[in-house]
Amino acid sequence: MDDVETEQSLKKAKGYALRLFKLRPRSEAELKAKLAVKGFTLDICSIIVDKFKVLGFIDDAAFARVWMQGRLKKYGFSRVARELAQKGIAKEIVTDLWESVRSDHDEVAVALAIVERRGRLYRGIEPRKRKKRMMDYLARRGFSAGTINKVIREI
Repeated sequence: MDDVETEQSLKKAKGYALRLFKLRPRSEAELKAKLAVKGFTLDICSIIVDKFKVLGFIDDAAFARVWMQGRLKKYGFSRVARELAQKGIAKEIVTDLWESVRSDHDEVAVALAIVERRGRLYRGIEPRKRKKRMMDYLARRGFSAGTINKVIREI
């Protein structure tokens, strides 16, 4: 590639990255993957990611914090941690963030609210079958077995 082609690729990649960031924040790995899928070379991807880091668009810890705060309103920690891992966030960042959020977050209350909303769908079903369905639903949403058992005992 000559300099003109490289400059054009950089310009296109930057424009594409800006459009992605208009939609929502992205992790470093997510942006690299999106750029690669779009057909940009590894060098171009690295240059754009470095530029966006310097500009403050990419901060994996901040991204993970925002993602976790939003998702913990509907899902359990294990699902949120799995989503963050899929987005390329380091396990240490997720663990540290969970430790800081854990004291303010009441996972049982969130799960109870979900079960109360969802329970309307299970009216008229035999109680044992209803509990099983609720347990399965909470498990799919990433809640721990301990949390699920507490919730099921309360309903």
